[in-house]
Amino acid sequence: MKKYSHDMSRESNRGLLPEGWRKFKIVKCEKAVSKAGNEMFIFNLQDAITKKVEQVYAIATQGKRWFLKSLLAACDIPASQDGIYEWDVEDVLDQDIMGKVEHIDERWINREGEKITSTKAKITEIDKAGEIPITNEKPEEEPPVEGPAEEPAPF
Repeated sequence: MKKYSHDMSRESNRGLLPEGWRKFKIVKCEKAVSKAGNEMFIFNLQDAITKKVEQVYAIATQGKRWFLKSLLAACDIPASQDGIYEWDVEDVLDQDIMGKVEHIDERWINREGEKITSTKAKITEIDKAGEIPITNEKPEEEPPVEGPAEEPAPF
């Protein structure tokens, strides 16, 4: 029997995901309560290229559910005629979706009381996979600009 056992499923690499629309797979979803006491769901989204997992928090309290609504719509979970979404965790797991990654400055105070600003990658929008061009692949070289041919310099 091993001496140590650590659940590191919530640990991730510190590198930032590049900005832009990226393809993700929903690999985990769990119900939770926010610090403010709001019902929410924590979604773990795995980037299709880097395999890095990012967490997003979808509030489920009335008036604050816009992000949860966009996640459910991206998973093709429709609302009934009266606008009620009926779903379960199994309905969203392993679904491919698109997420818009933005780099934001996050300000916080460290243990020494110093104000720190660091950059964080945050998923700010969600849409159906395939609906938006993927921008998480390496950019191709710029195509040459067409125009009048330049005369070679005389030597």
